[in-house]
Amino acid sequence: MKQGTSPITTQSEESKMCWKDDSTPTQMSLSELLPSKKEFYRLARELNDFGLEHHIAGVYDKALLGYQEAVRIRMIALKFESYKLADIADLSDASVKERCKTVRVQREELALNTADQQTQIPPLDLYHRSKSRSTCDHCSVKIEKPIRSATWMDEEESKYIDPAITLYNIGLVYQKSDRPTKATQLFSMALRVLPQASHLPLTALILYSSAQALYQAGDIKHAARDLSQLIHTYSTTAASGTSYPGDIVGLNLASAIALLGRIHFESKDFDRAAELCQEVLHLRCSVLGRRHIDTAAASYNLALVWAETGRIECIQESISLAKISLHIFISHKQASQSSAVQTSNIIQVLLTLGGLYFRDESFANATHCLNKALQLARKVASEHPSDPAKLVDVADLLFMLAQISHRQGHSFAALELYHESLQVERVFGEEHKEMALVLFSLGQIYHEVGDLGRAFEYQEHVLQLSRRHLGEQGEFLASVLTIIGNIQNER
Repeated sequence: MKQGTSPITTQSEESKMCWKDDSTPTQMSLSELLPSKKEFYRLARELNDFGLEHHIAGVYDKALLGYQEAVRIRMIALKFESYKLADIADLSDASVKERCKTVRVQREELALNTADQQTQIPPLDLYHRSKSRSTCDHCSVKIEKPIRSATWMDEEESKYIDPAITLYNIGLVYQKSDRPTKATQLFSMALRVLPQASHLPLTALILYSSAQALYQAGDIKHAARDLSQLIHTYSTTAASGTSYPGDIVGLNLASAIALLGRIHFESKDFDRAAELCQEVLHLRCSVLGRRHIDTAAASYNLALVWAETGRIECIQESISLAKISLHIFISHKQASQSSAVQTSNIIQVLLTLGGLYFRDESFANATHCLNKALQLARKVASEHPSDPAKLVDVADLLFMLAQISHRQGHSFAALELYHESLQVERVFGEEHKEMALVLFSLGQIYHEVGDLGRAFEYQEHVLQLSRRHLGEQGEFLASVLTIIGNIQNER
C-alpha cells in the first residue's frame, strides 16, 4: 500500500470494527467507549421532559432550549444508524450518562418547585357577537398542554413517537409566544415524522393544535381543512375500539367541532355553524352533563348563532339557552374564585340576552339584563383604570340602553344615555365608527325634539367621519346626507 493512503473500509466492516453485540467497541479502551443509541434516546427523553417542566412553569425560553437539545441528541442517535461515527467521536458513554443523570435531577427539582404552582385555567370557548368590540376571538383559543416522552414504549417504537412529541412541544411554545405561523411549521414537522396510522390520538392532538394556530394566524381555510381531517381521525379512533378512553375522544371531538363551528360562524354561514354547535352541545351533555360550564358554553354559542340568523322563530329558543348558560356561569363563579368563568363572560352573556329581549320587544327584561351587565362592566373598568379596553363594554351597554329608551319614546332619557356613551367613546379617540353611530343617534333625537341646530351640528360631524372612513359612497353616508338636507329644509 502506498504511503499516505488509508485502507478502504466498507460500512459493514466499520461497524464490525467499532461494535460488538451492538454496544461494545472492540478497538477502543473502556474509557473511550461510545454511548449506545439507547443512552442517547434516554437523554433525549429527559431533555424533553426537562423542557416540559419549564414549559409548565411558563419559562418558555428555557423550555425551548431543553426541547431543542432533545432534538439535537436524537439527530446524533440517528447517525449511529447511518454509521456516521466521526461526527460523534467526541462523546463518551460516561459523558452522556452523566448528562442524563444531571438533567433528571434538575427536572425532578424543578417539578417539585412548580408542584404548588397554580395551573392556568384555560378560557371558555365562547363565540363573540359579530359586532362585538370585546376581546378578539383568536385570543381566547385554548392552547394545549405539552406532552411528556413516551417512556412506556420500547426504544424502537418510541424512536418516532418521541421526536414528534418534542416537535409538537416546540410548536406549543411558539403558539404561546404569539408566533402561530412558526407553530404550524413545527406541527407539520411533527406529523411528518409520526407514523400516523398507528398513533391516531397523538395525530389528532397535533392536528387540533395546528388548526388552532392556523386560526390564530387568520388562515381560516387551512384551519378548516385540518379540523375536517381531525374529526375524521377521531371518528376512526372511536370506531377502532382502541384503549383510548371514549369520554376523552368525545370531548376532544367536541372541541374540534366547536372550533370549526366558530369558523363557520365568523364566515356568516350561520346554518352550518348552528348544526355544528348542536353536535357540540350533544357531545358535552353526554360526557359532562348539562350543569358543566363547558356544556353551558356550548349552549351559549348555539344561542348566539341562532340569534345571528335573524330569524324571529329562533329568538325564544336562544333566550332559553342563554338563560341556562347565565345561571350556570353565575353559580360556578360564586362557588369558586378559581373558576374558569370570568366576569367578562357573564357580561357577555347578559349583553347578548339583553339584545335578544330587545329584539323580542321585552324591554323590561332587556333593561334589567343590560343594567346588571353595566354594573359589572363598570366594576371591571374601575379595577383596571390604566386599561381603556375595559371601557368597551361600558360604552356598548350605555348605547344599547339608550336605544331601548329611544324605542320606548323616552327621548330625554335616551339623550342622557347617548351623551354618557359618547363621553366613554372619546376615550378611544374621535376617529372610529362607533363614535359616528353615537353622534348619529344624538342627531336623530335632537331632530325629533325640534332642536334643529344641535341636530345639524351632530349630523355634520357624522358626515365628516363617514367621508374619512367610508369615502363618498355607501348607504350610511347617503342616509346622513338625506337627513342633513331635511334639517336644512326645516330650518
